[in-house]
Amino acid sequence: MKNTQKALILLLCGALCAVVFACATGGGNAPASIGPGILATGEWRAYNDADDGGDSVSQLVMAKEEIDGETVDTYTVTGNVTTKFQYGYAGWAIDPDPETLERFKKATQFSFKILGDGKKYSLKYKISNIKDFAYHEYTFDTEEGVVSTIEVPIKFFMQPSWTNTPVRLRLENVIGVEFQTHESWRPATFHIKMWDFKVHN
Repeated sequence: MKNTQKALILLLCGALCAVVFACATGGGNAPASIGPGILATGEWRAYNDADDGGDSVSQLVMAKEEIDGETVDTYTVTGNVTTKFQYGYAGWAIDPDPETLERFKKATQFSFKILGDGKKYSLKYKISNIKDFAYHEYTFDTEEGVVSTIEVPIKFFMQPSWTNTPVRLRLENVIGVEFQTHESWRPATFHIKMWDFKVHN
């Protein structure tokens, strides 16, 4: 009986060690890697609230810069949000090329790097069957003078609470993505730099 108990204890200890080792090396319940992602390509542009009668402004400047030993395309966006239009806004967007658009339709996550200004912004997932501009969005904070890596799983996108016609996010209807200033800090100026915007499938 004692030999049987000793064997059972050794067996249990071995199993416990195996579980601990698996967790420590990425097994167990550790999240699976989503992979490196692919750079989104297309036409980047700035936009503002002029079509709504506002006078907010947004300017986008693209440049090639060396960051962490790698040459990357950066997008510096500056502007001023006013309240001439009650819900004043400004932002920047990408009109994806056909290849990137297809990736958007199968995306599991977006990621990007941003040099912040301490303000809050929204990433919006534009789909064709939304007619009131209540696009699904994810809001993120930035720190002034600090580079942050933002990762946004698709399941985190939500429609704003003010919409009267909620619709389901159907990726096959995507037409693009855009970034927008957040309502919490208008009126004010803004200045950010973004790069490495990737789509993960």
